Amino acid sequence: MTNKKGFVVYIDHTVLNLLPRHFNDSDPAFDDWSASRTLWRKFREERIRLVTNGKDTEMDIILWFNRQGCCITDTLRAIEAINEFEAWNKVEKSYIQQYKQILAHFEELELLRIPTGGFEGHPTADEITRVLMLRAGEPDRENASEDDRSLLQKCLSGLGDWYTEDRWRDLKRTDYQLNWQILETVLARQGIAPVFQGSEGDRNRYLFGLLNRAVGLTKKSCGKLPVPDSHIDFVISMVLQKYCHNQLSSGINHLLNCIEQNINFYVTVNHRLIQDFDDQRAALKKYLKIANLDLNVMSPKRFVTETLSDDQRATGV
Repeated sequence: MTNKKGFVVYIDHTVLNLLPRHFNDSDPAFDDWSASRTLWRKFREERIRLVTNGKDTEMDIILWFNRQGCCITDTLRAIEAINEFEAWNKVEKSYIQQYKQILAHFEELELLRIPTGGFEGHPTADEITRVLMLRAGEPDRENASEDDRSLLQKCLSGLGDWYTEDRWRDLKRTDYQLNWQILETVLARQGIAPVFQGSEGDRNRYLFGLLNRAVGLTKKSCGKLPVPDSHIDFVISMVLQKYCHNQLSSGINHLLNCIEQNINFYVTVNHRLIQDFDDQRAALKKYLKIANLDLNVMSPKRFVTETLSDDQRATGV
């Protein structure tokens, strides 16, 4: 799909997350990061259109923030939520600035108009997942393990030892400081280093995000402490169901959006999805009963070097 402003390019949250960061040229992510910045520059120059599904990408952003430990309910009050997270003083200022830039970039995108009830007759995300036969690969960190569930249970079972009545009745504020103390104590008892920063802290940040959600839900659904074991199990199941989605399943929703809207270019840093789509393109065409599936799922580097550059040379842009 093209228009007078050039290509219409669908992007997802993985590109938004890449843009505010900085990489050395020796980093494997450098080429995609550099290409993403080129893509964004062409967008601001109105040489191309960048579009996305607002609802799907917003949810992806919320889930990504949750894996950093930061609780955002919706993007309308996201800055307020980030400021609350920043006040905890556990996160470097540079990361907070990146978080805000992600939201600013999201607000610049053109949001697709999706009919109420979706597109009748089009395949569902589950159907596309089956056709693509997505590889399991290495387990995603956001897929909860039994160990994760057990740690969350230990945290929630001890809430009465940490929360005063006044703090428990505060339903608006996420008490990051207290919740981290709870998680830190449980981790130490299990012989797990309570690291928060860097790649070593990936799992702990992920658990912290889940714990913050679980505490918030428990506050709203259980007025008194301690929390019964049966209710703890209920809360954990609800939180895991809502906040544990892997990147591949998210990418399928975006693929479906592109197919429904006849968009030719989907740019993402979800490299597993790119490979699986390329491997199963023929099977997907057969399932959709179309002669030509004119959709290219590409990394930023490939789009800029192979497609955007060719178009510029042809048009003299």
